[in-house]
Amino acid sequence: MNLVKQIKETFEQEPSNIGKIRDLLISRKFAKGELAELAVAFTDECFCEYRDALDPQVESVSIENMHSNYVVKTLKMLLEFGLDPNTIFDNDNVLWNAMWIDAPNVAASVMRLLLDNGGDPNHFIPAEHETLFEYIAFKVSYDEYTHDYFHTVQCWLVLMAYGACWRNGEIPLTMLGKHSVEIFKEFEQYDYEIEPLPQEPGKYGCWIMHIFNIHTKEEVARYG
Repeated sequence: MNLVKQIKETFEQEPSNIGKIRDLLISRKFAKGELAELAVAFTDECFCEYRDALDPQVESVSIENMHSNYVVKTLKMLLEFGLDPNTIFDNDNVLWNAMWIDAPNVAASVMRLLLDNGGDPNHFIPAEHETLFEYIAFKVSYDEYTHDYFHTVQCWLVLMAYGACWRNGEIPLTMLGKHSVEIFKEFEQYDYEIEPLPQEPGKYGCWIMHIFNIHTKEEVARYG
């Protein structure tokens, strides 16, 4: 069997057999494109998995056996074997895939891992005609459902912590006090609240996001 296919199938198991994946990776040298293909496949397995696991009407993987539980550890292995987080495979990329993992803290943990290992916070895929940061910023600004998807906001904060910005070099956040955006590398320490504002005809985003430290309750940044 093709080794790339075999590794994918091993990760698809419930639970994933991490030891077997490592043995397969050791067995030969993998090209950059193959490693990128595996990284995309691993994150694909995590899409909507958490919400499905919580829904009693959906027949899905259990919380204990979710692929999301193993994806950070498995991607670390791919990085050990030469994964370049910026490599595009079939118009897809693992950084872009990460933002769709909705299990608690996993999407941003994956993104932080990839950015710590050479990922570009302003990664651009020609087929998308925009950077990853622009795509997520648009979701945060205009997608009314974003407020139900905390992991999207976490990814947005992590990207800015590593240098993501608009093409003019600015960021959409107002940092408060002496805080810098780098604090969001520790994204787990922060939460946000939405303050709704009176709706104006034809205008989106009539709200303010207050971002605060979950321990001290200090507001550290504001958006909107």
